[in-house]
Amino acid sequence: MNTLHKDIAYEISKVFLATKEELFNAFISEPILKKIWGVTSITIDARPNGQARAKLAFANENWDFAIIYKEVVPNEKLSWIVHFDRFPSKATWVTLLFKKTTNGTELIFRQENFENSQERDDNRQANEMALETLEGLVGKQ
Repeated sequence: MNTLHKDIAYEISKVFLATKEELFNAFISEPILKKIWGVTSITIDARPNGQARAKLAFANENWDFAIIYKEVVPNEKLSWIVHFDRFPSKATWVTLLFKKTTNGTELIFRQENFENSQERDDNRQANEMALETLEGLVGKQ
C-alpha cells in the first residue's frame, strides 16, 4: 500500500540569471543533469508519459531511478514522478515552474510525498546543492 504524504513536502524558490528557455532546457539536458545530480548516466524522453532513467551510486549503494514526465509545458512547467529502483512502491512528485523576473528567471521547485520529515529534509538539502551547481552552468554567454 502506498500512502500519500502530500503534506510532507518542500518548496525552493531561486532566481537564476538565465532566460526561461535556458533554465527549462537545463532540466531536460543530459549533460547538465549529469553534473547537477551527480549521475553517471541518464537518458531523457521529456514528453508527457516519457521517461528518464539515471544511474546513481551513493555511499557504495545503488540509487538508480526513473522519472515519468507528467506535464511538459516548454519554458513554463515540468512535472514528473520519481521512482528509485531500491524502493519500487515509493514515489515522489516534482513540479518545476519557470517565471520571468526583471533579473532573469525564478525557478519554483516543489517536491512532495515523502514518508517523513527527515527524508524530506535530506532531499531538500541535496536539491539545494544541485541548484547551486546549476547556477554556475546556466546563463553564461
